[in-house]
Amino acid sequence: MEESDCSAVSNGLDQISADFAQMKKDFGATIVRVYYPGCTEASVFENLLKAGVANNMAVIPQIWFGFDGDNSVWQASRDALYSVMDSDQYGKIAPYVFHSADFGSEPIGDGVDGGNFIQDLAAFKAKMNGYGVPAGISEDWDRPGTMSSDDGQGLADMGQQVKNNSDYVHSHIMPYYHGNLQESETWDYISGQLDFYSTVVQLPTFITETQWAWGDNSHYPGHNDVGIAQYTAYWKKFDDECETFKDKKLGWFIHTWQGEETFDMKKDDGSYIMPNFKPRKC
Repeated sequence: MEESDCSAVSNGLDQISADFAQMKKDFGATIVRVYYPGCTEASVFENLLKAGVANNMAVIPQIWFGFDGDNSVWQASRDALYSVMDSDQYGKIAPYVFHSADFGSEPIGDGVDGGNFIQDLAAFKAKMNGYGVPAGISEDWDRPGTMSSDDGQGLADMGQQVKNNSDYVHSHIMPYYHGNLQESETWDYISGQLDFYSTVVQLPTFITETQWAWGDNSHYPGHNDVGIAQYTAYWKKFDDECETFKDKKLGWFIHTWQGEETFDMKKDDGSYIMPNFKPRKC
């Protein structure tokens, strides 16, 4: 949902609801994590809420920060969400549809909001908690010296501050970007990260962003192990480890549905890279 034109088809209720219906029917989805809604008007959050109601699905909205350091962008996105929460029409039902709310995607990695970020995160959390909605950020915590300690065994100062001002962890575990690993080598990295969240961070955790590519893309040009076979093996491994996730009380999302090149599960022609893939509910 990175389209900034609020009148675009992708930001409209019909398209959002149709996508939700497909996710539920074909993949068994019950919660949708929204990645960076570029529209900063209330309409996008209203349409997400209405689509959630229509399909009996929960939604995790996200505040859009943009990539140019303009604070007015995220403030407009935040205020648009607040307006929905405050409205007579949507306010009473919103806490039952919005599962939680993310104050950005990788805001620490992107260095947004300068030295005010923790203060603004705390204010966002307090405001959303007032509506009955948990809040936090969606972030890669494998950032030694920033989110994690230099040795990766504890939390760095920023990681501790984020933890102190979050109701949960929405984690980015991304072996695709760490060390140019072969797909067959990724589970050791993922497993180590699961242990880190379980033993060090100790907050309710979803993996909101993890990915592999079925072809070359602009996010990591020239990665040495991409293809449909690798993509399929990557996501099937997540399903195969269903009991591991259940034991650690961790959930995960497919990233992405559509809009991120060869990370996408849904192709431009409407077909799927992995037809008939419906992950188990453990």
